[in-house]
Amino acid sequence: MKEAQFYLVGTPIGNLGDISFRAIETLKSVDLIFCEDTRRSQKLLNHYEIKKKLISAPYFRERSSVGLVEEILRSGQRAAYITDAGMPGLSDPGAILLGEIRKLGYRVEVIGGPSALTNFIGLLGVELESFEFVGFLPAKRAQRERFFGESLKIPKIFFESPHRLESSLMIIQEKKPLSKLCLAKELTKISEKFYEGSAAILLKSIESWKGEWVGLIWPDKDIEDAAT
Repeated sequence: MKEAQFYLVGTPIGNLGDISFRAIETLKSVDLIFCEDTRRSQKLLNHYEIKKKLISAPYFRERSSVGLVEEILRSGQRAAYITDAGMPGLSDPGAILLGEIRKLGYRVEVIGGPSALTNFIGLLGVELESFEFVGFLPAKRAQRERFFGESLKIPKIFFESPHRLESSLMIIQEKKPLSKLCLAKELTKISEKFYEGSAAILLKSIESWKGEWVGLIWPDKDIEDAAT
Protein backbone atom coordinates (compact mmCIF):
# COMPACT_ATOMS: atom_id res chain seq x y z
CA MET A 1 0.00 0.00 0.00
CA LYS A 2 1.40 3.36 -1.00
CA GLU A 3 1.89 6.33 1.30
CA ALA A 4 -1.30 8.33 1.83
CA GLN A 5 -1.75 10.89 -0.90
CA PHE A 6 -5.52 11.35 -0.83
CA TYR A 7 -7.36 12.84 2.12
CA LEU A 8 -11.04 13.01 3.00
CA VAL A 9 -11.41 16.10 5.19
CA GLY A 10 -14.32 17.01 7.44
CA THR A 11 -15.28 20.69 7.43
CA PRO A 12 -17.54 22.83 9.69
CA ILE A 13 -21.31 22.32 9.47
CA GLY A 14 -21.95 25.93 10.41
CA ASN A 15 -19.51 27.67 12.72
CA LEU A 16 -16.19 28.02 10.89
CA GLY A 17 -14.35 27.83 14.21
CA ASP A 18 -15.19 24.12 14.48
CA ILE A 19 -12.58 23.03 11.94
CA SER A 20 -9.64 21.08 13.41
CA PHE A 21 -6.00 22.15 13.31
CA ARG A 22 -5.24 18.88 11.52
CA ALA A 23 -7.81 19.65 8.81
CA ILE A 24 -6.34 23.11 8.23
CA GLU A 25 -2.79 21.76 8.06
CA THR A 26 -3.88 19.01 5.65
CA LEU A 27 -5.63 21.45 3.31
CA LYS A 28 -2.56 23.67 3.38
CA SER A 29 -0.21 20.78 2.61
CA VAL A 30 -1.96 19.16 -0.38
CA ASP A 31 -1.42 20.26 -3.97
CA LEU A 32 -5.08 20.23 -5.06
CA ILE A 33 -8.49 20.15 -3.39
CA PHE A 34 -11.49 18.43 -4.95
CA CYS A 35 -14.81 19.65 -3.59
CA GLU A 36 -18.58 19.45 -3.81
CA ASP A 37 -19.05 23.12 -4.73
CA THR A 38 -16.14 25.46 -5.49
CA ARG A 39 -18.08 28.57 -4.40
CA ARG A 40 -18.86 27.20 -0.95
CA SER A 41 -15.40 25.74 -0.47
CA GLN A 42 -13.66 28.94 -1.57
CA LYS A 43 -15.29 30.81 1.33
CA LEU A 44 -13.79 28.33 3.78
CA LEU A 45 -10.33 28.52 2.20
CA ASN A 46 -10.44 32.33 2.14
CA HIS A 47 -11.36 32.42 5.84
CA TYR A 48 -8.23 30.42 6.72
CA GLU A 49 -6.05 32.03 4.02
CA ILE A 50 -5.52 28.74 2.23
CA LYS A 51 -4.52 29.27 -1.38
CA LYS A 52 -5.11 26.06 -3.32
CA LYS A 53 -6.68 25.16 -6.64
CA LEU A 54 -10.24 23.85 -6.29
CA ILE A 55 -11.71 21.28 -8.67
CA SER A 56 -15.45 20.62 -8.69
CA ALA A 57 -16.43 16.97 -8.04
CA PRO A 58 -20.04 16.85 -6.82
CA TYR A 59 -21.92 13.58 -6.29
CA PHE A 60 -22.97 13.18 -9.94
CA ARG A 61 -19.36 13.73 -11.08
CA GLU A 62 -17.49 11.62 -8.52
CA ARG A 63 -16.97 8.54 -10.68
CA SER A 64 -15.89 10.58 -13.70
CA SER A 65 -13.35 12.43 -11.53
CA VAL A 66 -11.47 9.24 -10.62
CA GLY A 67 -9.24 9.36 -13.71
CA LEU A 68 -8.08 12.91 -12.97
CA VAL A 69 -7.45 12.11 -9.30
CA GLU A 70 -5.42 9.03 -10.28
CA GLU A 71 -3.37 11.09 -12.74
CA ILE A 72 -2.59 13.62 -10.01
CA LEU A 73 -1.65 10.98 -7.45
CA ARG A 74 0.46 9.05 -9.97
CA SER A 75 2.47 12.22 -10.61
CA GLY A 76 3.41 12.30 -6.91
CA GLN A 77 1.07 15.10 -5.92
CA ARG A 78 -1.34 14.95 -2.98
CA ALA A 79 -5.04 15.79 -3.07
CA ALA A 80 -7.93 16.24 -0.64
CA TYR A 81 -11.70 16.09 -0.92
CA ILE A 82 -14.15 18.27 1.01
CA THR A 83 -17.90 18.79 0.85
CA ASP A 84 -19.90 21.96 1.45
CA ALA A 85 -20.15 21.10 5.15
CA GLY A 86 -19.58 18.14 7.45
CA MET A 87 -18.04 14.74 6.90
CA PRO A 88 -17.75 13.53 3.28
CA GLY A 89 -19.57 10.23 2.74
CA LEU A 90 -22.20 10.87 5.44
CA SER A 91 -25.27 11.85 3.39
CA ASP A 92 -22.76 13.78 1.27
CA PRO A 93 -20.54 12.91 -1.70
CA GLY A 94 -17.08 11.44 -1.19
CA ALA A 95 -17.67 7.73 -0.60
CA ILE A 96 -17.56 6.75 -4.30
CA LEU A 97 -14.35 8.68 -4.93
CA LEU A 98 -12.68 7.27 -1.83
CA GLY A 99 -13.63 3.71 -2.73
CA GLU A 100 -12.31 3.95 -6.27
CA ILE A 101 -9.02 5.56 -5.19
CA ARG A 102 -8.50 2.82 -2.60
CA LYS A 103 -9.08 0.16 -5.28
CA LEU A 104 -6.22 1.71 -7.25
CA GLY A 105 -3.89 0.96 -4.36
CA TYR A 106 -3.62 4.37 -2.74
CA ARG A 107 -4.01 4.69 1.02
CA VAL A 108 -6.74 7.17 1.86
CA GLU A 109 -6.58 9.08 5.12
CA VAL A 110 -9.72 10.48 6.79
CA ILE A 111 -9.37 13.74 8.71
CA GLY A 112 -12.39 13.75 11.02
CA GLY A 113 -14.62 16.73 11.53
CA PRO A 114 -18.02 17.95 12.70
CA SER A 115 -21.19 16.08 11.80
CA ALA A 116 -24.81 17.15 12.22
CA LEU A 117 -25.56 13.56 13.28
CA THR A 118 -23.19 13.46 16.26
CA ASN A 119 -23.93 17.07 17.27
CA PHE A 120 -27.64 16.29 17.28
CA ILE A 121 -27.22 13.14 19.38
CA GLY A 122 -25.24 15.14 21.93
CA LEU A 123 -28.00 17.75 22.01
CA LEU A 124 -30.71 15.20 22.83
CA GLY A 125 -29.72 14.84 26.47
CA VAL A 126 -30.47 11.11 26.54
CA GLU A 127 -28.34 7.99 26.03
CA LEU A 128 -29.29 6.16 22.83
CA GLU A 129 -28.50 2.48 23.29
CA SER A 130 -29.35 1.93 19.64
CA PHE A 131 -30.73 3.95 16.74
CA GLU A 132 -31.04 3.83 12.97
CA PHE A 133 -29.76 6.67 10.84
CA VAL A 134 -31.70 6.78 7.57
CA GLY A 135 -30.06 9.82 5.95
CA PHE A 136 -32.35 12.16 4.02
CA LEU A 137 -36.02 11.22 3.96
CA PRO A 138 -37.40 10.24 0.52
CA ALA A 139 -38.23 13.15 -1.74
CA LYS A 140 -41.54 11.65 -2.88
CA ARG A 141 -44.49 12.08 -0.53
CA ALA A 142 -45.78 8.53 -1.12
CA GLN A 143 -42.44 7.08 0.00
CA ARG A 144 -42.43 9.20 3.14
CA GLU A 145 -45.97 8.08 3.89
CA ARG A 146 -44.83 4.45 3.69
CA PHE A 147 -41.80 5.19 5.85
CA PHE A 148 -43.80 6.78 8.68
CA GLY A 149 -46.61 4.27 8.28
CA GLU A 150 -44.33 1.40 9.29
CA SER A 151 -43.91 0.27 12.89
CA LEU A 152 -40.84 1.81 14.49
CA LYS A 153 -38.85 -0.52 16.76
CA ILE A 154 -35.89 1.75 17.55
CA PRO A 155 -35.35 5.54 17.36
CA LYS A 156 -34.77 6.73 13.81
CA ILE A 157 -32.67 9.78 13.02
CA PHE A 158 -33.09 11.55 9.71
CA PHE A 159 -32.11 14.61 7.71
CA GLU A 160 -34.83 16.62 6.01
CA SER A 161 -34.99 19.45 3.50
CA PRO A 162 -36.49 22.79 4.64
CA HIS A 163 -38.80 22.54 1.61
CA ARG A 164 -40.29 19.24 2.77
CA LEU A 165 -40.18 19.32 6.57
CA GLU A 166 -43.65 20.82 7.03
CA SER A 167 -45.10 18.18 4.69
CA SER A 168 -43.27 15.41 6.58
CA LEU A 169 -44.65 16.62 9.91
CA MET A 170 -48.16 16.61 8.47
CA ILE A 171 -47.62 12.98 7.40
CA ILE A 172 -46.40 12.09 10.89
CA GLN A 173 -49.39 13.86 12.41
CA GLU A 174 -51.62 11.61 10.29
CA LYS A 175 -49.68 8.33 10.62
CA LYS A 176 -48.25 8.63 14.13
CA PRO A 177 -50.05 11.42 16.00
CA LEU A 178 -48.78 10.29 19.42
CA SER A 179 -45.13 9.90 18.44
CA LYS A 180 -42.61 12.18 20.12
CA LEU A 181 -40.10 13.93 17.88
CA CYS A 182 -36.95 15.96 18.37
CA LEU A 183 -35.86 18.40 15.68
CA ALA A 184 -32.88 20.70 15.36
CA LYS A 185 -31.82 23.14 12.67
CA GLU A 186 -28.76 25.17 11.82
CA LEU A 187 -26.56 23.33 14.32
CA THR A 188 -23.50 25.30 15.56
CA LYS A 189 -24.84 28.54 14.05
CA ILE A 190 -26.23 31.56 15.91
CA SER A 191 -29.65 30.61 14.51
CA GLU A 192 -29.50 27.07 16.01
CA LYS A 193 -32.90 25.86 17.25
CA PHE A 194 -34.09 22.72 19.06
CA TYR A 195 -37.70 21.50 19.24
CA GLU A 196 -39.42 18.50 20.77
CA GLY A 197 -42.99 17.23 21.01
CA SER A 198 -45.65 15.70 18.80
CA ALA A 199 -45.96 16.60 15.13
CA ALA A 200 -49.02 18.75 15.95
CA ILE A 201 -47.04 20.72 18.54
CA LEU A 202 -44.08 21.21 16.22
CA LEU A 203 -46.29 22.38 13.34
CA LYS A 204 -47.56 25.15 15.62
CA SER A 205 -44.26 26.08 17.29
CA ILE A 206 -41.83 26.21 14.35
CA GLU A 207 -41.78 29.78 13.05
CA SER A 208 -39.52 29.27 10.03
CA TRP A 209 -38.69 26.18 7.96
CA LYS A 210 -35.48 27.66 6.56
CA GLY A 211 -32.23 25.91 7.40
CA GLU A 212 -30.63 22.46 7.54
CA TRP A 213 -32.72 20.06 9.65
CA VAL A 214 -32.01 16.84 11.54
CA GLY A 215 -34.69 14.95 13.44
CA LEU A 216 -35.48 11.89 15.54
CA ILE A 217 -38.74 10.00 15.90
CA TRP A 218 -39.12 7.73 18.91
CA PRO A 219 -40.27 4.10 18.48
CA ASP A 220 -43.88 2.92 18.78
CA LYS A 221 -43.12 0.94 21.95
CA ASP A 222 -42.52 4.17 23.84
CA ILE A 223 -46.09 5.20 23.01
CA GLU A 224 -47.37 1.81 24.15
CA ASP A 225 -45.39 2.04 27.43
CA ALA A 226 -46.80 5.51 28.11
CA ALA A 227 -50.34 4.24 27.61
CA THR A 228 -49.99 1.38 30.15
